[in-house]
Amino acid sequence: MNKYSQKITIGAYHTNQHAQASVTSLFNVMLEAAWAHAQVMEWGYEDLKSNNMFWVLSRVYFEIEKYPEWQDQITLNTWSSGTDGMYAYREFILENEQQEVLLRASTAWLILNLENRRIFRLRDLRNSFPRLEAPNVCRNPKRIKPHARSGELSFQAVLFSDLDVNKHFNSVKYLERVLDGFGIDFLNTFELAQLEINYLKEGLAGDKLAVDTISVSDSSFSSTIVRESDGLELCSMLTHWRKRRQ
Repeated sequence: MNKYSQKITIGAYHTNQHAQASVTSLFNVMLEAAWAHAQVMEWGYEDLKSNNMFWVLSRVYFEIEKYPEWQDQITLNTWSSGTDGMYAYREFILENEQQEVLLRASTAWLILNLENRRIFRLRDLRNSFPRLEAPNVCRNPKRIKPHARSGELSFQAVLFSDLDVNKHFNSVKYLERVLDGFGIDFLNTFELAQLEINYLKEGLAGDKLAVDTISVSDSSFSSTIVRESDGLELCSMLTHWRKRRQ
């Protein structure tokens, strides 16, 4: 199966106070579809676990044209877009019932060894990750260099609800913490138009993390998530905003 498609009804649990699907709920839906398609391709969670390996999301790039609303019927399409020998790339297109593109995204994934965390090289397995050419795709995610620290940081513990099946700080939780840091007034005025994320290190139970955000322009911000125990950056993120559409 070269392409995986899923029809979704936007439920109340997907939405924010504006009755729009939140970017974090759309992110979760995309990740679940990626897992499902990987399973069909025999590169799923159980397939890798049996070989002492696991998937990690390394880079993400979103372009959001329009947010679906409560009770909308949408279609999510995802497919492999090949490998460069280290990263496995995956594309996503989200459409409404009129086949208008609502969201496009590109992601880069790594396979790690469970014990030593070494990257499993994919050079000899290119045929297992076919590159499907399709219209409306966006560019691949790029490396984001963490910005210099802006000042004093406020650290918060990783909670039980933050952990995923690999016992890591969940990929979407990084985004939640960054978005919450903008505050309710800002988020009621602006909506996310573009998003780019680089995951750099694993967050684990017992860690305390802080979000450091600086302004890049009037509508763009750079955010870094920092771990208290060693001062390392776990994640770098660029967010681009527009006035919330009524």
